[in-house]
Amino acid sequence: MPQLLDYPTYAWQVWRGDRSRGELALDACRRADVATYLDVSRSLSILDLANGRLRPQYAILRAQGHRVVGIDLVNRPEHSWTARAYAVARMLFVARLRAPLSVMHPNALVCGDVRRLPFPTDSFDLVTSVAAFEHFLDVPAVVAEVARVLKPGGVIWAAIHVFTAPSGGHNLSFVEVPLRHVPPGVDPWDHLRARRLPFTVPLNEWRIHQYLEVFAQHFMIVKHYCHTREGDHLLTPEIEAELGARGYTRDELTCAAYVIVGQRAV
Repeated sequence: MPQLLDYPTYAWQVWRGDRSRGELALDACRRADVATYLDVSRSLSILDLANGRLRPQYAILRAQGHRVVGIDLVNRPEHSWTARAYAVARMLFVARLRAPLSVMHPNALVCGDVRRLPFPTDSFDLVTSVAAFEHFLDVPAVVAEVARVLKPGGVIWAAIHVFTAPSGGHNLSFVEVPLRHVPPGVDPWDHLRARRLPFTVPLNEWRIHQYLEVFAQHFMIVKHYCHTREGDHLLTPEIEAELGARGYTRDELTCAAYVIVGQRAV
């Protein structure tokens, strides 16, 4: 499995602060995107949807003084080497933020199903999600639940790792963000073509237009754009022609992370 070789590199990136810088850049984009609709200078009630094992955005937002709740199925007690490794990684991440360890307080972490959010209606000013929507197997249910728990005028900010990107199959390197190299013997965009590499995580395989259509059913989409590009150097004329015949555009194939900003009606 190629990813096994990535773990030492991932640990080194966390230690050096590379991961912290990347997550802070995402936070800066989010703040700029929502500033027109929310007063980010005050303490907001925020839901970090599918916060992940490292919980980077949860830590960043709590360090800014916001009232943040994180929900994820991984927020359950676990006593394994993986859990211990992530606990160390979280401490290193917070240290690179120069924030107190208290920002990782577990009391604001909920183990739950994002399709059935255990929160009252109109609970949050902002719902944020980074690299999670691509793993939701019932996207319409999740979006409907987000609309329910957002306050009128509240905002969802979602950064989605797009399936059609070179790294969209989540079975190549996870330390190259954006992806720059494909392992020897693997064709670029294998997950859209021959599928010789198996998928290692759940993926809904949605395309950008599908997300936009579902979000538009519940929110006014105030902004959407490609945040991160990758793979332009991998897209040969032959591959572009092959995938173009199936309706994929160059713009879609080279977008690794897509941001959708939606506002609930007042």
